[in-house]
Amino acid sequence: MRQSGQRFVSPGLLIVFLIFCLLGSLYTEPAWAQEELPPFDAAQVTAPDAPPKALLGRSHYLNHCAPCHGELGRGDGPTAASLPGPATAFAERSTVWERSPAMLFYTTKFGRLEKLMPPWSNRLTDDEIWNTVAYAWSLHTSELETATGAALYAANCASCHGESGAGDGPNVEGSPPDFTDLSYTIFVSQADWDEGWRRAHPDIGADWTQAQREATLEFIRTFSYAPPWASLYQAGEGVITGSVRFAEGAPQPEEALQVSLDAYLNFEQVASFTTTLGIDNTFVFDGLDVNPELVYLATVVVDGLTYSSPLMTLTPEQPQAEAPITVYGVTDDPSGIRLSRVHWIVDVRPGALLLAQIYLFRNEGERAFVGRAVEGVETPVTVGIDVPPDAQEITLQGGVLDGRFRRVGNIIYDTLPVIPGESAQQIIVQYTIPVSGDVYTLAQELLYPVDSLSMLATNSPELRIDAPAMRFEGVQTFEGVEYQLWRLNNFGPGQIEVLFRGLPRFDSASAGPMETPSRSTISPPMEPWVSWVMMALVAAGVLGVMGFAIQRGALATPTTQEELQSLRNTLLDEIARLDDLHALGQIDDKEWLRWRSYLKAQLMEAVRHLDGYAARRR
Repeated sequence: MRQSGQRFVSPGLLIVFLIFCLLGSLYTEPAWAQEELPPFDAAQVTAPDAPPKALLGRSHYLNHCAPCHGELGRGDGPTAASLPGPATAFAERSTVWERSPAMLFYTTKFGRLEKLMPPWSNRLTDDEIWNTVAYAWSLHTSELETATGAALYAANCASCHGESGAGDGPNVEGSPPDFTDLSYTIFVSQADWDEGWRRAHPDIGADWTQAQREATLEFIRTFSYAPPWASLYQAGEGVITGSVRFAEGAPQPEEALQVSLDAYLNFEQVASFTTTLGIDNTFVFDGLDVNPELVYLATVVVDGLTYSSPLMTLTPEQPQAEAPITVYGVTDDPSGIRLSRVHWIVDVRPGALLLAQIYLFRNEGERAFVGRAVEGVETPVTVGIDVPPDAQEITLQGGVLDGRFRRVGNIIYDTLPVIPGESAQQIIVQYTIPVSGDVYTLAQELLYPVDSLSMLATNSPELRIDAPAMRFEGVQTFEGVEYQLWRLNNFGPGQIEVLFRGLPRFDSASAGPMETPSRSTISPPMEPWVSWVMMALVAAGVLGVMGFAIQRGALATPTTQEELQSLRNTLLDEIARLDDLHALGQIDDKEWLRWRSYLKAQLMEAVRHLDGYAARRR
């Protein structure tokens, strides 16, 4: 196969950003910390460079807006009842009839303190806000309604306003408005257009129903935004060739395999193709879109397990890529499992410790480890981690307990297979440990040999840490915040003990009678903790270049719909926070794009499995 034109998303320092996501995800700015929203100021609204795409705003809407406004925009989200007033119902036409897109953008960007709506400019870029507003806007209309409006527009309006709405129809007179001019359309409401229509052309549509007028206006609006049912994929000159390699002991399918190729744009699947694997175990997809923002992923399913290619992108300059896929044999022998890297982050808070831990596993064997029986669990489990018996509020990235993860005593097991190679699997956990005094001993068992372990702990003058098995690397200061760095190499299996002295006590006198230290009271602010912990880790050199399982031919088993939805929402949060750091200038463009690609890869795999779950239900 040809090497020219190949563009894979290369591996890098994903783990740095995952640490940021873990700790940043715990912080929510209180409503009282926000300033009052000034009256609508059009000067604060900048028109987007291109028509907003509702499909690209769907994930942000579901993640950030649906909790109050509802998934369908009916104002009935799970937290709507706690608001001081009704949540805006975007599904009702009256909601947007007299509001321009710019007004919705302004409210979304700067928030509404009196309604406990946060300013989403802290989390989303302007383009992301425009896409989100476009999706919210689309909830009051439908593809059928805009199709009805398209027919009415073509028969009655296009001769002057033009087929594309640019005001360039063959019978045009004067200077009609350009419905494709975003600097104009975003400041105009449907009511404004309806009033202008009645003044300029009282005879056109005079005998129409109100529903017909509304349908026509909804179609006119699509000249300045792409509704969620509009395709964002265009066939082109792209070609992806690939091959499937069957490793030693891999199952040999009796029938020809079906190879799937999915195209994603900003986490959303926009196209899917299928072909049959040739007798020489090769496949070809051609006529593909070469938009460089698209990411392609090829997969095959063998004996119920999914194997995938690296992620690929195409460009007009490099319209070709190769998609190798490896199918592995399986084993229930865990002897090849090691921990490549372990990272502990300890945030010392009054009355509690907040821990985020990242475990990166590798499989030195030649087969995928698919699990073994463990007493107390009805399904085979693979790798596991130890958590302290007094750990509370345990949260796992990418799954939930009694779903992907199973707990037996103090050990949390994963159920996903571990493919051969470096960084083949990861477990990311966060939890709190209540501390009643000023001394606490953290004792944890490492169940596998460990190549390297690092621990970062927020420092204070009173804090003393004693970790006999680890070596102290010093205190590092970033933006006025100190962190103790500890390391350990080539250890285990075995137990590590870390003694904390001089811990701050929870001030019960200043707390309410029913208050106890919890995540809400001990969570660190996003700045400077999160971003500078990342910088500390990079500067300390405790992180190495790691591979990404999905990009190496990931192996995964089906998970529950709840797990997949949880993973999807978590990854959307992570990507949003990465964009925050980029907007603040704390991550350069190259690293931002690299880390974003990694997270998008995880998200796309989760979405693919979620789509598969839905398909199996039908």
